Amino acid sequence: MKQFILCLAFGVGGINICLAQHTDTTRHTIDNTVHIYFIISAGDQINAYYNDKPLEVETIAQFNDYVQANVKKLKDSWVVVTGKPKTGTFDEVLKTLNHYRFKHVSKNIPAN
Repeated sequence: MKQFILCLAFGVGGINICLAQHTDTTRHTIDNTVHIYFIISAGDQINAYYNDKPLEVETIAQFNDYVQANVKKLKDSWVVVTGKPKTGTFDEVLKTLNHYRFKHVSKNIPAN
């Protein structure tokens, strides 16, 4: 009887260890943090907003000067660039953002 209880305990313990639940590593966690956005509309003129406040930049030279002066606070922001490639200042804005190695840059290219 003692041997039966001992074997039963080891058997149940072994099954319990083998069938333990593991977390699903493929499921992505939801990011609910608040991000600071740097929104840029690059056409013939540049319209830029940082943290919901408009910036006083309209040309690529003014934009480059602003980014160079404020690169530390802008670098961790989430950047959205709207415009058409190869028209206006779109390519120069992206070149500036790549030069200063912005991490979160997304492009919004309209269909028209």
